[in-house]
Amino acid sequence: MAAKAKKQKRGRLAEAAVDYFAARSHDAWRRNLLKAQPEQKGTPRMRLRGGVMVDVNQPWTKLHPKAKADNKQAAYDAYDAVKKFPNDQEAAAEYVHQRWIKRNKGDPNQPKALFKPYAGLPEVEKDKDRAHVDNMKKALAAVRKDAPKGKAKRAAATVTVDAKAWRRLTSAARQLSTALGRPVQPEALLAAGMEAMAAVCEAIASEARATKT
Repeated sequence: MAAKAKKQKRGRLAEAAVDYFAARSHDAWRRNLLKAQPEQKGTPRMRLRGGVMVDVNQPWTKLHPKAKADNKQAAYDAYDAVKKFPNDQEAAAEYVHQRWIKRNKGDPNQPKALFKPYAGLPEVEKDKDRAHVDNMKKALAAVRKDAPKGKAKRAAATVTVDAKAWRRLTSAARQLSTALGRPVQPEALLAAGMEAMAAVCEAIASEARATKT
């Protein structure tokens, strides 16, 4: 329940960034693995994920749901690190490492040397945590760029007026133009009438709500 509430609190931007980060991070990790160890292609790489041993040597689209969930949790941790320490990469990287330890403490396949405190890690391992922070910032920037800007434009509305009503509007516009000494279009009278009706409706609704309370 708490995890669900935290997810809702993060919001849509966070969820989009997590999805973006998780998929790309996993596929980038796999590309690097196969580049460094070509013999690993097609070879199962079993890891404990969510209490189940699964093959993580798969592209994101074919990855076991438990492994995907673990990748997404790593993404959530990276997101939280960036939100907690937006201007302190080292503090954010240390947080990422702490969360990694918590997620992987039950996995016997992980090297024991990686369970040291962040300060005791070699630079090459610290760089992995720093990369998580940097990649999450890139993910957030990417999804912000793709997000709709401002409110969506409303579709133009069409109002149909019958011939009789239009003649009355046209006549009224001519009379008002004469009285004011400047041209008044019938469309302007129509729009003003609609605005007036909307204001009346809002006032009645507001009064009704006040009466109920």
